[in-house]
Amino acid sequence: MDKVFHIRAFCSPNGTFREVELDLPATDYELLDAMEQLQPEDGKRPYLEFRAVEEYNYLDKRIQETDLFRLNALAKRLAELDSRGMAAFEGLVCMDLQKGETAISIGSLIDYAHSRDCCHVVEDVVTDEELGRFLVENGFIPEAEDLSDEALKLLDYTRIGKEHREAEGGAFTGFGYVERHSELHHVSESLGNLPCKPPYTVLLNIGPLPNVNTPESRPKPIQVQLPASDAELQDVLTRLGKANWTGVMAAILDCPVPSMNKRLFLEDDIPQVIEWAKALQTLDEEGSLPKYKALLNAADCEDLSKAVSLIDALDQYTFCPEYGSASEVAEGQLHLILGEREARMILPHLNLNGYGKDLIQYLGGAVTPYGFLEKRENAPTISEENQPQRGGMEMM
Repeated sequence: MDKVFHIRAFCSPNGTFREVELDLPATDYELLDAMEQLQPEDGKRPYLEFRAVEEYNYLDKRIQETDLFRLNALAKRLAELDSRGMAAFEGLVCMDLQKGETAISIGSLIDYAHSRDCCHVVEDVVTDEELGRFLVENGFIPEAEDLSDEALKLLDYTRIGKEHREAEGGAFTGFGYVERHSELHHVSESLGNLPCKPPYTVLLNIGPLPNVNTPESRPKPIQVQLPASDAELQDVLTRLGKANWTGVMAAILDCPVPSMNKRLFLEDDIPQVIEWAKALQTLDEEGSLPKYKALLNAADCEDLSKAVSLIDALDQYTFCPEYGSASEVAEGQLHLILGEREARMILPHLNLNGYGKDLIQYLGGAVTPYGFLEKRENAPTISEENQPQRGGMEMM
């Protein structure tokens, strides 16, 4: 399952407005990127609106808490479940609803998603009558074991199933009947509430190009964390039975620039991906990653070669992460020109959005989800940047 939830997250840092849309489960860097765009104030969580995919749409309006990272942890687990696991999870949710609960905490849902082995699941049994027949036919009703076929026909299977379900606190789901038989696994308490930076800058899946003649002999892809040493990269080639990157392809699974995730690169591009990972690590250490991502966004850049070349252009621009709209750019400029007192007096009487748009055009800048990017003297305006050709192939 590719996704479980589609969310819209909102924040109002220092009276401004920030919004991000994201599919969950998301990668670690996708979550960190969302927080860079939202810029929440310390100690404040983004406000979330979300909807679940069809398989889990019964969760809509049922989740009590809206912590982005715990919601992502739940989505990761739900995406991994097979049909029996999905049945157990839905059954545990239904049991809460049967008790009169109208909302369920994220912590409880995470525990339910990890407690498949704490439930009995009878697949394809979705009515009391079907449950009653299952119980009788499988020896769960001792009084019925010695009955003749004629006597069995007279049994009220619906009553038998209903009495058993109510006594055990079981529930019917879209997959079948579920009842709990042991204590749940309490795993939610051990989960962290803050995003953690991954131990890699770029996570690659590397494998040989498909061979239509011998598809069964194709080695499995290898996950590689970049930056990597020359020895580590040579070991990957050895495991693939290759002397160099010829005949090899790589897919980015996760990186600090989410627009590059799920992109496929062929043999000639792989050395450049490796060098790009080193450059991203340096930018991260310098604290320049948000500015770099703003430039990539403003230049509409998804081409790897162009992305690499833009690293050298960063010094030509000034980055203001506090400005997320044309109105905010205008307000900031007026405060700078007029001073605080005069700006507060005149601001209510101005068309800040229109003034901001003209100002941005004059400054040769751009508002991005990460903040405002302004060109320095003699630097090219962002609109003058050569528009890139699409680089790599997107995985379907």
